[in-house]
Amino acid sequence: MSSIDGAPQVGTSTIADGSQPTTGLPVPRRFWAALSIWSAIFLTIMDVSIANVALPFISKGLAITAAKSVWAINAYQIAIVMALLPMAKAAEILGYKKVYLGGLLLFMLAAFGSINASSLAVLASSRFVQGIGAAAVMVVSGALVRTIYPPALVPRGIGYNTIAVSIASAAGPAVGAFVLSIAGWHAIFAVGLPFGLLALALGFWAIPLTGSQKKPFDYRSALLCCAGFAAIFLFLNDLAQDSVSRWTLLSIGVAIPAIWFLGKRTTANQDSMVPLDLLKLDSLRTAYAMSATAYAVMMLITLSFPFILQQRFHFKPETIGLFMVPLPLGIVIAAFVSGRLVSRYPSAWLCASGLIVLTGGAIWLSLLQPGVSALLIVAAAAICGIGFGIFQVPNNHSMIAIAPHARAGAASAMLSLSRLIGQTLGAIVAALLFRRFGAQSDAPIIAAALIALAVASATLLRKDLSRSAMVE
Repeated sequence: MSSIDGAPQVGTSTIADGSQPTTGLPVPRRFWAALSIWSAIFLTIMDVSIANVALPFISKGLAITAAKSVWAINAYQIAIVMALLPMAKAAEILGYKKVYLGGLLLFMLAAFGSINASSLAVLASSRFVQGIGAAAVMVVSGALVRTIYPPALVPRGIGYNTIAVSIASAAGPAVGAFVLSIAGWHAIFAVGLPFGLLALALGFWAIPLTGSQKKPFDYRSALLCCAGFAAIFLFLNDLAQDSVSRWTLLSIGVAIPAIWFLGKRTTANQDSMVPLDLLKLDSLRTAYAMSATAYAVMMLITLSFPFILQQRFHFKPETIGLFMVPLPLGIVIAAFVSGRLVSRYPSAWLCASGLIVLTGGAIWLSLLQPGVSALLIVAAAAICGIGFGIFQVPNNHSMIAIAPHARAGAASAMLSLSRLIGQTLGAIVAALLFRRFGAQSDAPIIAAALIALAVASATLLRKDLSRSAMVE
């Protein structure tokens, strides 16, 4: 197996206390543990895409503006951003299984608050608590891959998780539309509960206990982390929505001192809330940066593509939805294949190849004009998904597998954090380009193609330089 720069990786890993290598779970227990994680992924990922579809109905049902209804999404995402690193540290102290099951239980209990919400305050509060539970699940679901699968199958396990994320993302809008057609908006927050119950039951039985660490939890750093990241998210969200106000200035006023004091408390050892020990590894820094960039590229494409289909091609909403399906479907197919290639080829080559394919798909999308065959639109969207799927599995594998096993929780948190950072930055760039060129413009897609090509070129150049240095 290879890291992001093509260097070989160790084929075994150690459990949290470092006493012995892990060989994964035996079959069929491995399958049931994996099914628990996939169900948890469906619970937390599909929840967001379903809620997006329901925003107009929430706005009407609670008699609030469309801008305020977005807090059903923002509260959830802010909680995730705030809680990722503290939850990673809690998982290392308490053990992954306890945090995983606790997160699932918290998410489902808070879902009842969303289901019965009669005001925006109650809904946003419930969604915030759900976000905390989701952060616990996200942190552990990635880390548990190294416990459930033997080292040789870890890339496949990461690929299977990627497939679950893609299916959940693709199914969310369709499931949400179906539920809204037969029930009120409150019902959408109950859709994921069966997945949560399944994940909880299987996880309680199949997921093994991992070693815990007897050390105190740094509550001050956790508080600074929550305040700093929440304020940064709010600031970036205001920029994306072009709604800069005094609250934006307040966000800056909170973010700067919180991050400064957090930095003062951060050291390079494993006890720090911020995983500086991981950030000091060049291969991990590269993987995090590439992940954030790739997600920003995908956000540019997925935000602008529907507007182009609506305003340039004048397609109906249901047709637009169908044209969006090939993108996640391409990710599913490519992730399945890519998970089997990680152990055979350097990750740098796979990541660069995926980004080049993604560049080609984005250029294809930008060249489409009204009257073009529907098959060409489907093919272009599918190629974008295939490129991202080829990239995502080896890059995610690098972020998880390079880190020491005892830091798997922090590594998983950084994986999720890089994804959220990329999506947020992509949304900001898309909003700026929409305001400058109009929603029907293909400027975001062209920007996505240029960024993907630049990162692919830098990856290949970096690998060549590394090889030259080794030869010298």
